[in-house]
Amino acid sequence: MKIWQHVLWSLGVFLLYLASAKLGLKYAVIGETVTLLWPPSGIALAATLIVGYRMWPAIALGAFMANVGTDVPLITLAMITLGNTLEPLVGAFLLRLNHQFSIALDQVSDVLALIVVGTFGSTMVAATLGALGLLAGGEINSEHFGSTWLTWWLGDGMGVLVISPALLTGFVLTKEKPFPVVFSWPKVLEIVILALTLTIVGQIIFSNVKITGLGNFTTSLAIFPFAIWSALRFGSLGAALVALAASLLAINGTVNGTGPFIGDSEMDSLILWCLFADLIAVTGLILAAVNGQRDKAITALKGANENLEMEVKNRTDDLMLTNRKLHATLDERRRLNLEMNQICEERQKLIGQELHDGLGQQLTGAALMATSLHEILAAKTASEESLALQVKQQLDDANSMVRSLARGLYPVALESGSLSSALKHLALYSQSSSGIQCYVQSTIDDFRLDKDTQLNLYRIAQEAICNALRHSKAKRIDINLSRSCNHFIFSIEDNGIGLETDNVKSAESLGLRSMHSRADLIGATLAIQLSSSGGTAIVVNGPIKPLE
Repeated sequence: MKIWQHVLWSLGVFLLYLASAKLGLKYAVIGETVTLLWPPSGIALAATLIVGYRMWPAIALGAFMANVGTDVPLITLAMITLGNTLEPLVGAFLLRLNHQFSIALDQVSDVLALIVVGTFGSTMVAATLGALGLLAGGEINSEHFGSTWLTWWLGDGMGVLVISPALLTGFVLTKEKPFPVVFSWPKVLEIVILALTLTIVGQIIFSNVKITGLGNFTTSLAIFPFAIWSALRFGSLGAALVALAASLLAINGTVNGTGPFIGDSEMDSLILWCLFADLIAVTGLILAAVNGQRDKAITALKGANENLEMEVKNRTDDLMLTNRKLHATLDERRRLNLEMNQICEERQKLIGQELHDGLGQQLTGAALMATSLHEILAAKTASEESLALQVKQQLDDANSMVRSLARGLYPVALESGSLSSALKHLALYSQSSSGIQCYVQSTIDDFRLDKDTQLNLYRIAQEAICNALRHSKAKRIDINLSRSCNHFIFSIEDNGIGLETDNVKSAESLGLRSMHSRADLIGATLAIQLSSSGGTAIVVNGPIKPLE
């Protein structure tokens, strides 16, 4: 804080302390120095908490000047000044021992700390030194020491509890937000209504001759709804200001001899007023703190919920991005697999054509030559006739084997015809080579299927028939190709021994993985299940892709 700011703060605290002290001393109940209305204690504590301990000269000067005109002895004046100066310093020190104490009074613990330490604790310093000063100066005797101390303590405590909260919360609010933007117009209207109704009800209760005397004490409870209203709607500052306003209305009526606090003596009346002011201040401040904590908890919960929603959204976006990347990777992998599969098919096609057109033709020519040689040797009744016949037979067997290999490497019927015709050729060949009945049924116009789908379904059928011939001990194999809406259903069923664990594991080693891979390449699913005859069924279900 700059020097000029410190000077202004000191001057302001001094003047406010002196003015409020003069007001309080007008209601002195013991001599000219002991009063139940002592606002300077609240002003001094608030200034010390806001600015710091450097405010002690202004407080000491204000206490000294306030009591100079009371005609008390110098020793009494010195001890009163010392007590009034030490009181806020001790209070601020004790409150600051709790590092979590906030002058905003927005926590219940802060309000309780102010009540216990500021109202009940530090005020004992001024009450003790002040009563001792009066005793030392001969202003009171030892018999009145206790009542003097109690009155002093109650007055200072009332000042702390009623004045300090209003100054502290007001300072915090104006520091955080300039006054013109503190409230909206609806809030301003509500404040005006609150102030007017509080004033009217306060005047009715505390300035009405008909409501005078302790018998009407319960009427003072009508002020508490205003404390609740202000606490819930305007926080700690609203509660503090309502407590201050209610206290002023009550003291004005009590001093004028009206209101529910009028007792047998002036002392009794002021004590009742003091207790009322303290109760309404405690009620409002604690309720405001509780409500403030609830609002903070709700705000924190909303913030946490928004953060959670944002986190979920971010995670969802990340997952969607990762999912898109994964799908892109899978699509790329499928494309590469399909491309590699096409390359392999092309290679197999070339090898099959070479075997069929090259080696097959040469073997056919050699077989014809062996036939001619056999006929020549037979005509001459040569002994080498039988050897020539064996050569011819071996050449025919080799030619059959080459043609079989060529047919397996690339289905010529699929190239020149359709999937159905290629499957029928496969079934005939499988039946002729194994003796097992093999049937094909197609209820779909398979020309609607693209070449990649037809080729992969054909390879799946090859592998499934091969597995059935090796493992199932079947007597019959059925191949079915049908359509369901915009999907095809392709199945290979046998009536063999069914899904035995060893058979499945054996098939999974290469054949089943190959079939799954080919089904995935064409965007289909492959399932292995029991057939209606108790054997094994390989079922492929996939989309019918539009032909380009």
